[in-house]
Amino acid sequence: MTSLREISGLLDHIGFRKEFDAEGSLVWELPVAPHVVNTSGGLQGGLIATLADIAAGTLALETRPPNAGVVTSDLSVRYFRPITGGVARAVSRIVHAGKRSIVVQVEVLSAPDDTLAALATVNFATVDFATDGSVSANS
Repeated sequence: MTSLREISGLLDHIGFRKEFDAEGSLVWELPVAPHVVNTSGGLQGGLIATLADIAAGTLALETRPPNAGVVTSDLSVRYFRPITGGVARAVSRIVHAGKRSIVVQVEVLSAPDDTLAALATVNFATVDFATDGSVSANS
């Protein structure tokens, strides 16, 4: 199983970062830089999807007790406009939180003007972690 430290190192390497907005809400950001853009100069679509997944997963985990987690079961992204400069900001909100699933909507904004660049819906299955490290889905 991949450790949180390993994932954190990868996210740091790419440039993902956590920030808090003026209201104290957690927001994930990814600065536009040469190593994360496509051939048209816009932030690579797969990284926008990853940003949405990370932002949604962070929020979904807040609803879970200790020794419990979430795994992405479905991710849908609608791309509206390219993000060609500044920072991509992912702002999440929970749409549904049940025993077996959690649904989160993520707005990906192009900062500094907060223009809506993409909208994602992420579905998570809830899982429990046993003390031996095994994972079981809630049924």
